[in-house]
Amino acid sequence: MNTEYTLESLAISLSIVAIFLLFSTLFKEKIEKAEIKHDYKFINGLRGLAAVFVFINHAPFILTSLGITNSTFSTWGWIYVNLGSFGVQIFFCITGFLFFDKVIKTPTMQWDNFFEGRVRRVAPLYYFSSLIVVLIACFYSNFEIFDKNTLLTLASMLTFNFLDGPSKIGEVALTPLNSVTWTLVHEWRFYAVLPLIALAYKSKYNKLILATAVVLTAIDLSVSAIVCWSYFLTGIVAAVLHKKIQCSKINAGTLSILALGIFIYTCGIKVEQGYGALRFVLTSCFFLCITIGNPKLLHAQCLNRLSDISYSIYLMHLPILYLTFKTASLFVDLSTISKTTFWSINMIAIPFVTAISTLTFIHIEKRYMKRKTSAS
Repeated sequence: MNTEYTLESLAISLSIVAIFLLFSTLFKEKIEKAEIKHDYKFINGLRGLAAVFVFINHAPFILTSLGITNSTFSTWGWIYVNLGSFGVQIFFCITGFLFFDKVIKTPTMQWDNFFEGRVRRVAPLYYFSSLIVVLIACFYSNFEIFDKNTLLTLASMLTFNFLDGPSKIGEVALTPLNSVTWTLVHEWRFYAVLPLIALAYKSKYNKLILATAVVLTAIDLSVSAIVCWSYFLTGIVAAVLHKKIQCSKINAGTLSILALGIFIYTCGIKVEQGYGALRFVLTSCFFLCITIGNPKLLHAQCLNRLSDISYSIYLMHLPILYLTFKTASLFVDLSTISKTTFWSINMIAIPFVTAISTLTFIHIEKRYMKRKTSAS
């Protein structure tokens, strides 16, 4: 299988990660004051990196998303694309891991509290970011927005995209502003079936049910190019193995090295779709190695800070990239800028993404989670 690596893509990717770490460190006091306590540090570290990987995926293609053809450069390597899909897949795996781990540890789940908690955790920031997206689209449409497409798009956004919509406000397509929100549909579907998964786990036929789920996964992957639900199953299996397998330091080191090797291979692999059978196997092996090996590197506090603001980074980075490049277009012709200028503009967006993500984490995400804690 061909893989692709260039010094340029490696340097740019590492630079973006480093800048995110640097600026999240500048907001260290604010983030850590509102820090969310989690049982698994390695999951935190992985979540923070996954959010940055999604940013790395979208950064190279912002001009294309804006409908701008640059005459100086036009193509990008696979690494940027693979990092984005890998980050999303890791988010799905983490969701499966954390919530099935909760099922394992909790004799009797209070499902009303669970779903209320999920709404409080996910909805406020989603609707805030959606409001920002709508306002930006209204502005660049000169507020000529009163048409059928706008109404259908608003209905879709209000329902977390469960209702299909044209994703267009006025004359502005929302793809460059909120194309990440499609993943939330899959998250909500997992939350909806989690009570059934809990019942299956506590059934005496749980091994048979798991075997059936694995077979269904294999069938789905063999006939479909894009399969998302299977990554939640990976997280579920990882939660079970994490509880049952005690890993020695030597084995943990071996698993960490193996995970790194899989990650490097996955980033450079040339595949048409990032959600097919091969990618599922690679991502699943990576995640299992991480959850069993528990690498100490992922315990780093700088990654933990990124984890706290990761949901905000995920939802807010596209509107900020959009505004950054729209502002830049007032001073330079984006169709003729050099690659150096292009990446410089992307790098300039990172401090704004970090700062705004810190504010939304503290004043939106954390605020509603606090209300849930007080109510409990």
